[in-house]
Formats: sequence, structure tokens, C-alpha cells
Amino acid sequence: MSKFEEVCTAYSKSRRAFLAYEKECQDFARDLIYGMIEYFEWPHDQEISYIPLGEELDPNNKFYALAGAMRMNEESFWHFGVELTAYEGGFSNPVSFVMSFFIKKMGPYFIVKLGPQGREIKIHENQREALDPFFEAVFLQIVEFFTKRYHQALSRREQDSLGFIMLSPSAE
Repeated sequence: MSKFEEVCTAYSKSRRAFLAYEKECQDFARDLIYGMIEYFEWPHDQEISYIPLGEELDPNNKFYALAGAMRMNEESFWHFGVELTAYEGGFSNPVSFVMSFFIKKMGPYFIVKLGPQGREIKIHENQREALDPFFEAVFLQIVEFFTKRYHQALSRREQDSLGFIMLSPSAE
């Protein structure tokens, strides 16, 4: 085998390993979001959108599959946004908000951060079914956002820093 062939073989193996890692993180992200939606008892007929973070979005064309919304940052975290809509009683006065998730895998653990500055949470790859404490923490942060930071978000003071939860660009 020539040196060129050895380089090509090494590249091919590395590329296949990276693609397998990417798929593993995508599968975990999907399980995480679906589990969270089930935990919240979110209505199945309510739209859930995945959004790539840090990119200018066309509000008329923002439909991404989860895998298409995931991007890798300089710290090797896959990151993406999940847009949900909350309502007042009778499904009136809707407001869309985005949660930002950051995920990577190290050894047998997935590392999840809620927002770019969030605390790293380790989840063992074999304990995906025991995520209720994680889902409860996400739920409490959403409630805190609407209880304490909603008015600031409306005035756009929070747009300078990407937190875990923010209003969608289309929210008024």
C-alpha cells in the first residue's frame, strides 16, 4: 500500500467514525427532545420546530429536521434550538420561545448544557430512560423564564446574550 493509500484509508476510517458519532448524538438529541415533550404532556398537535442557533433565519422558511438544525461549535458541542409555543387559556395570545441545547459525547456519557453558558449535565448512555429529573429542571427553567424574565425578553434586552430560553424572533 502506498503512502497515499494509507492517508486515504486513515481519512476514510476517521470520516466513518465521525459520521457514526454524529448519528449517535442526533439519536440522543431526538430521544431527549421527544422524552421532554412527553414529560411536559405537550399536545401532539402543537408544532415543534428545530432551529439552527446563531444563524439568520427566514421566518417563512424555518422548517428543519433535527439533524439539519444541529451544528458543531468550537468546543465540539452539537447545538440546536427547539421552538415551542405557549398560550393563554383557550389557545389565545400565543408566544413562541426557543430553548437552546448543547450536546456532546465523552466516553459512555452524553454531556448536555442548557444554553451555551449552562452547567454541564452528564447522562450515561445506558440511562436515557431515567431523565425525569433533567426534564423537571428544563420545565422549572421555562416557568422561571416566564415568571421573571419575560418582560425583559419583550424589551429585547436579552437578545445580546443567547441564554437557554429566549423569545422567537417573530414574538412581539
